[in-house]
Amino acid sequence: MPFPLGGNQMSWTTNLWILPVSLLVAAVAALIAALVPYVWASRRPKSFPPGPKPLPIIGNLNLIPPSKAFTLFHEWTKQYGPIIGLKFGPANVVVLNHWKDVQELLEKRGHIYSSRPANYIANELICKNETHILFAPYGDGWKVLRRAAQGLFTPASLASVLPIQEAEATQTLYDILREPARYYEHIQRYTTAVILASVFGQRGEDFNSPNVQALYDVQNRFTALLEPGAAPPVDGITFLQHIPESLAPWKRRAKEIRRDQRALYFRLLNGTKERMQRGVRTGCFMEKLLDDQAKNGLDEEHTTYLGGILMEAGSDTTSSTLLSFLLALLQNPLALRRAQEDVDRVCGVERSPTMNDLDDLPYIEACMHEILRWRPVAAGGIPHMLTQTDTYKGYIFPAGTIFFANTWAIHHDEDEYDEPAAFNPDRWLGGNKFGTKENISTVLPNEGKQQQQLLQQRKTSYGWGAGRRICSGQKMAEASLKINIAKMVWAFDFAIEGADADARGGRRPDVSVETGYQGGFLVCPKKFPVRIRPRSDKHAAVVRREWEGLRGFYESLAA
Repeated sequence: MPFPLGGNQMSWTTNLWILPVSLLVAAVAALIAALVPYVWASRRPKSFPPGPKPLPIIGNLNLIPPSKAFTLFHEWTKQYGPIIGLKFGPANVVVLNHWKDVQELLEKRGHIYSSRPANYIANELICKNETHILFAPYGDGWKVLRRAAQGLFTPASLASVLPIQEAEATQTLYDILREPARYYEHIQRYTTAVILASVFGQRGEDFNSPNVQALYDVQNRFTALLEPGAAPPVDGITFLQHIPESLAPWKRRAKEIRRDQRALYFRLLNGTKERMQRGVRTGCFMEKLLDDQAKNGLDEEHTTYLGGILMEAGSDTTSSTLLSFLLALLQNPLALRRAQEDVDRVCGVERSPTMNDLDDLPYIEACMHEILRWRPVAAGGIPHMLTQTDTYKGYIFPAGTIFFANTWAIHHDEDEYDEPAAFNPDRWLGGNKFGTKENISTVLPNEGKQQQQLLQQRKTSYGWGAGRRICSGQKMAEASLKINIAKMVWAFDFAIEGADADARGGRRPDVSVETGYQGGFLVCPKKFPVRIRPRSDKHAAVVRREWEGLRGFYESLAA
């Protein structure tokens, strides 16, 4: 028969339970206290644009896919209209799916729509001290970087880069002629080589060159980590930033990216410095930046990152667009034949196109505009942040609201474009500046003054961004796109792998942006099967001859 517990023993046993229960209650209370502000903040503001109903704390984050959310936003326009209001946790987000709203807000009111939202991973873990011009907030620091970057894009600077662009495009033809199966790498090498030469005065003669490999490796990891869904929503739910690195694999990935990114950028800059110390100059951008360092207000870290980021921006975007162009030719073989007729009319078979020919090649120009429309690289847009409360069309946008210009939706609007899912350069011919349906492509006399001004200010492509954050390198990138498109269609026939002489059958590539493309916030085609052959033995001989003629040019660059 058990003996009853004494009073002291019962008290001691009770205390054993009180302590853990008290700690649990305290922890739950602390968690609730921490979450209550997020529950309130995740509610939709008054007079906010329509959108799906948010959940407490997370808002609409449960609906956002881990990649290519721009296609979902485009689909939502059927339900909510062109201006969609969302909640990313406590953050207010607006997606603009029509060019007119982008023009009115990001362009006309750019002085309050040009900042960037907080980006803990980009700005605090990887590119510290506002070194990355793309993610830096709008202010004095960003303006200093912008002014310095503009030095590469003056008319004189752009003219000095044209020979490099043409030479590297010539090598790309030769590389594809020798190894057509490596077309993907050859095109990626081209874009990196142009930036390496023009910014750092260094060569990237092969895709397996250490600097080319290092750039694509670190850039792919960087953009993948910044894709929504790749890491917890640390900018909206800020206490997640304090998770220990041991429990946060995304923090470890960010730390590794920063290490490799800085190593690459400083290695490139030091290579330029060492050459300058030997008295060897190529006229590259970093030489000018270093010469003017006392005047431009940039310290060593910002100088290094500016050069690296210019290379980063120019490499991924242009190569992705050129690869999309090859993919598009497989969807529309007629466009290839028409492009070949365009270059043959000007160049014949005796030489490939040069920069001097581009103004006489309207179909090549149309191909460039159409590929930028059909597959924009930054399809979802880069976020802008509103710095003060604003009103528009009856909506109220609180200060701090994040805006996305959904380039995908803008350029796949069925009200604007005939068969927007099809690659069709012909839509840009006949004076159609925007490639749109005829009734909205020109300013009509009976249009109101405001509408006329809006149409006159419309951009052919919103893939370059909008407002004060628009891409400075647009002209340089367009020149690269046109010279490569012209040279590739002049030299080669592109067909579906395994197709017969009439282009029937074969392994049809996946052109869907959902399944045939990879990427973080920048998208790029996955490698696809394509048969590439020279158009004739004479075309192949010209490619070899023109490449041989560049030996002196390459030697002077590598000096």
